[in-house]
Amino acid sequence: MRPGGLELLSPAGNLDIFKAVISAGADAVYFGGELFGARAYADNFSAREGAEAIRYAHRYGKKAYLTVNTLLKNTETERKLYDYIRQYYEAGVDAAIVQDFGVFSFLREFFPELHIHASTQMTVCSGLGAKFLEDLGATRIVTARELSLEEIRLLREGCGCEIETFVHGALCVCYSGQCLMSSLIGGRSGNRGRCAQPCRLPYQVLDESSGRMSLPGDYVLSPKDLCAIERIPELAEVGVYSLKIEGRMKQRTYAAGVVSIYRKYVDRYLEKGREGYHVSEKDRQALLDLGNRSGFTDGYLAGHTGREMMSFAEGSHRKEQAEISEGTAEIRRPISGRFFAREGRPMRLSVSCDGITLERASSQRPERAKKRTTDKAVVTEKLKKTGDTPFVFSDLVIDLEPGLFIPMTQLNELRREALSALEEALLPENRREPEPFLPVIKDDSIRPGNLPGQSGSCLVVVETREQFVACVRQECVDEIAVRAELLTDEDKSLSDSFYLKEAKKYGKRFLLVLPEIMRERTARDLRSFSWLFDKREADGVIACSYDGLQFLESIGYPREKVLLDPRIYTWNNRSLRAFRSLGYRRFGAPCELNAGELWHRDNGDSYLTVYGRAALMITANCLEKNIAGCRKRQSLYRLCDRYQNLFPVKNYCRYCYNKIYNSRTLCLFSEAERIGEMGFCGARFDFTLETGEECVGILKDWTDALDGMTFKEPEDATKGHWKRGVK
Repeated sequence: MRPGGLELLSPAGNLDIFKAVISAGADAVYFGGELFGARAYADNFSAREGAEAIRYAHRYGKKAYLTVNTLLKNTETERKLYDYIRQYYEAGVDAAIVQDFGVFSFLREFFPELHIHASTQMTVCSGLGAKFLEDLGATRIVTARELSLEEIRLLREGCGCEIETFVHGALCVCYSGQCLMSSLIGGRSGNRGRCAQPCRLPYQVLDESSGRMSLPGDYVLSPKDLCAIERIPELAEVGVYSLKIEGRMKQRTYAAGVVSIYRKYVDRYLEKGREGYHVSEKDRQALLDLGNRSGFTDGYLAGHTGREMMSFAEGSHRKEQAEISEGTAEIRRPISGRFFAREGRPMRLSVSCDGITLERASSQRPERAKKRTTDKAVVTEKLKKTGDTPFVFSDLVIDLEPGLFIPMTQLNELRREALSALEEALLPENRREPEPFLPVIKDDSIRPGNLPGQSGSCLVVVETREQFVACVRQECVDEIAVRAELLTDEDKSLSDSFYLKEAKKYGKRFLLVLPEIMRERTARDLRSFSWLFDKREADGVIACSYDGLQFLESIGYPREKVLLDPRIYTWNNRSLRAFRSLGYRRFGAPCELNAGELWHRDNGDSYLTVYGRAALMITANCLEKNIAGCRKRQSLYRLCDRYQNLFPVKNYCRYCYNKIYNSRTLCLFSEAERIGEMGFCGARFDFTLETGEECVGILKDWTDALDGMTFKEPEDATKGHWKRGVK
């Protein structure tokens, strides 16, 4: 940690860039190894290079963080993860950046001394999610990019973790960790570090009447690049510790150039405070020249969204040809020293740095000079020649008896021995031993019949009253889930709710669905409807985020009545076991695993989504606001891509986010027999744009499929990742 409590955190795509950004002034560097990093197409580091990078950082008092921020399959957690992490753990890596809850649990179990940073891919949007992960061992939270300064302040007050926030680089239009667009339409998963960036492509926008809307440009999903250099004082004052630069795919000139400019202004703030802080136009232009998308935006920090955040005119990254100086910073570590020399006694040199003091003595003893004596100036000059060591003397006391002759070779040898010993002593203790690996054991007690949702249960999730009325009366439906907003719009108590009464009337289990994104204002709004969460009335709640899980915890809602949505990812049995150990009993199977991978997952307490139009993106930036202005009412637009595929876009105004839905509807009815053999506790249906009549027809088709009868699939049907999965 630097004085003043700010860390400048840089990316590095290879070892050369790693060393360059250290020289440019980074306090810490994050990098990816050969596996499990969210930039699969970066150069990345071999194990040898990673160990060298860690030692290089520690040599200069800096830190190195390993990205392990993808979702892992069972074969990867059980066969590869332990040995992969072990080599970095033993090399002394300072922290791992993690997305997968199974990996999070794995590291806590087998590598207990390793700090865990909760990746922005975990979509932590409030102090609730931060507290949830902190209680389980996270030492740092990387905030969602969509948060305002005020929301970051509240998040910081809600937990005791370090807070890390992006300050420069590319912005995703989707909440990180929630994007399935590249995965479902192209097979390249952002959750596996292989995003094809469909957000950087052109789209036409069609209104509710299918008319083409007038736009400033066709790149409606492509935000400008983030530049928050003007906001450093405010970020520091709301409690951000680590200022993160994006760009592991960027070249050396970009990475080191951006770091050097941010180093200058972080130091300026630490020295002069807010009053003396000002960013020159020259430096701002230098950042633009290093790379931008139609200029810069300060993102969501000011607390508003709008078309000024979007590039519109182009989706590509633009870089000027002018040569940009990378900049270098003096990264020598200041040390103090004391030299002692007396006739006939070994010379001694003591050196001190960061609270560590050690001393080395010479093998030779100085004698009385016969011709030329050695004076203090000569001794000082020789000892201060610290060469390629990471040190520079800030204070050096020379206690030299007059009239002695000291050979320069002896002085040089004494200096080398003392500085080499000090460098070794300052390196963090790297000899950490992991706990012995134990494979995860399948829990045979997890059987569909032992759970609230019985084997073969049919769970229907609806978004409209019309859908609810149609579905609640269907005999095949066992459980019906309603978005919490529907009840708060219509009711005053849960027991009086039309939805609950109808569910009970028809003998259905009734569940509430929390918003996919739970920000501070969302939690405040839901708390004002505390009657929604009456434990005696509803049969459960579907939580879609870590913030949602902690929200339910904060109001005392029983964990055993919580169903985890597929967007709380449980790709591997490690994640399932970790959640079960906390008391959660029902889950949604993820949509990116193929049939074979699902077969090897513990499915006895999970629902498989067999029908639904998947939300490809969840965005804080509203398409309607950017194009037509905010009207605070729900609308339906469609994005038209280069191949004339139409992606519905629905805005959820109460909690201010958009969903971009797939152009094709998932339908696994033809796989009903095989699904039945996989041991899921039930099938899930997500109704979004369907009419009530369409819902009834779809449910009938499912029952026909179960009975082996002929059924009709939607014309736009897809099996998603059932066959192909993701790499």
